[in-house]
Amino acid sequence: MKRRVGGLETEFGLVCVREDGSRALEPEEAARELFRPVVAMGRSSNVFLRNASRLYLDVGSHPEYATAECDDWWELVAQDRAGERIFAELTEQANARLAEAGQGATIHLLKNNVDSVGNAFGSHENFLVDRRGEFTRLPRYLLPFLVTRQIITGAGGVVHPGEGEDGPARFVFSRRSDHMWEAVSSATTRTRPIINTRDEPHGDPSRFRRLHVIVGDSTMSEVSTHLRFATTDLVLRAIEGGRALPELALHDDIAAIRAVARDLTGAEPLPTAAGSTTSAVDVQQRWLDHVTPFADSEEQEVLEQWQKGIDAVRTGDRTWAATHLDWAIKERLFTQVAERRGVDLGDPAIERLDLAYHDISAEHGIFAALQRRGQAPQILSEERIEAARSTAPTTTRAHLRGQVVAAAQELGVDHVVDWTTFRLTRPGAMPVQVLDPFATESDEVEALLAEIRGTDGAPDSAPVA
Repeated sequence: MKRRVGGLETEFGLVCVREDGSRALEPEEAARELFRPVVAMGRSSNVFLRNASRLYLDVGSHPEYATAECDDWWELVAQDRAGERIFAELTEQANARLAEAGQGATIHLLKNNVDSVGNAFGSHENFLVDRRGEFTRLPRYLLPFLVTRQIITGAGGVVHPGEGEDGPARFVFSRRSDHMWEAVSSATTRTRPIINTRDEPHGDPSRFRRLHVIVGDSTMSEVSTHLRFATTDLVLRAIEGGRALPELALHDDIAAIRAVARDLTGAEPLPTAAGSTTSAVDVQQRWLDHVTPFADSEEQEVLEQWQKGIDAVRTGDRTWAATHLDWAIKERLFTQVAERRGVDLGDPAIERLDLAYHDISAEHGIFAALQRRGQAPQILSEERIEAARSTAPTTTRAHLRGQVVAAAQELGVDHVVDWTTFRLTRPGAMPVQVLDPFATESDEVEALLAEIRGTDGAPDSAPVA
C-alpha cells in the first residue's frame, strides 16, 4: 500500500500538585476540571474537534488525543503537536480557575508512558492495511522490527532494580518495554501486547483492516515521532510487496524487548526462532537495507535519519542523536545533571527531571526549554502547528469530518460524529456514513452541510479548537 492512512492515539499522564509537590487534587477531580470547557462545548468528555481529531477522557482519568487520519507522516506530526497545544491551553485555563478559587494547585499534563508509581499508559499507532492481505503473516516479519525499533524511536528513561535484583538504576531506550506481556493479542491492558489484533477497521470492513501497534513510546521529538511512522510504513510496504523478506523472527519477543531496552550498545545477542542469534542493530540495519531500493526520493531523508540513529547506537557517537532523538536527548541531559549534582541515575531529582521533560506546558516543560536553546529539534513551523489545531488534513476522510464539525459548531447545531459516521441530533435525522478513509468528497456530506447551514442557531460558547 503505497498511500497509507495512519493515526496516533496518545494518553497523557495527569497530576495536580501544590507548590511543595504534595498532591492537591485526585486525578479524577483534576481531569473533570481540565475537561470543563470540553463538556461545556459538547456536553460530553468525548468530542471530535474542528481538525477532525478526537479529544476524550479515557479509563483511569487519562486525557487522550487521537489525531485525524493522515496520509502524510509530517502532517501526522503536525496534528500530534496540535493536540499538545490544545491540551496545554486547557491546562492553562484550568490552572487559572484553580488560582482564582484560591486552590493553590497546579495541573501538569505529561506526554509520557509510565507514572511515578509504575502505572503504564499508551501511545498507540494505527496503520491502514488491505483486508485482502494475509494479516496473520504481518507479525512474523513486523515483530522483530518493532521489538528493536526502540533503539531509534524510544523515549528513554531510567529503570530501578526489581525485587531481588542488585545493581544501580540504569538508563534504557524505553520504559514501555517492561510493560509489554505478549507479542500479539486482542487485549490492550490486561496482557498488553506489541500488536493488538482487535478488528476495528474504522472503514469498509470488506476492504480495510487497521493494524494497531501499542508498543511505541510517547515521543516529544518531532523527528522521533516522524520516524516511528515513516520507518514502520516502509517495512509494511515491503511485507505487503510479497518479495523475499529478512527472516529475523525472534525466539522470545518479550524477553528480547526487555533485553534490547537495557542494551545501549544494541549488540547483545538475541536468540532467533531459527536457532541462531542476531542483535538490535543488525535487525534495524537489515530492514533499512531491505527497504532502501524501493524508497522514493521524498523518503531519502527518512533513510538517512534511520541510518544515523543506528550508527549512534553502533558506534556510541551520540552527536546527531543527542539533539534529535528523545532517548539520546534524555541520556545526555540525565548524565549531565547527575554529574553536576554528584548523584546517580536513581536519585529522585532524575525522576522529576524525566517527568518534567514530558510536561507539555511551554512554561514548565523541559523539552520546550531545550527546543528554545537549540538542543532539541523543531522541524515544523509554528504556523503549521497552529493551523493544525483548527484545520483537518485535506487529503483524507478527516477533511469531511472537519467540515461537518466546524459548520455545526459555528452555527450551534447539535451533532454527533465518529470516525465513519456523521449525524445531526434531531428527530428524523439520518446518519451519513463514509467508509473510505481516502474519501475527500461526498454528495451525502455536502447535503448534510447544506442542512446544517440552513439551520438557525447560536454558536457554541466555549469552543476549544
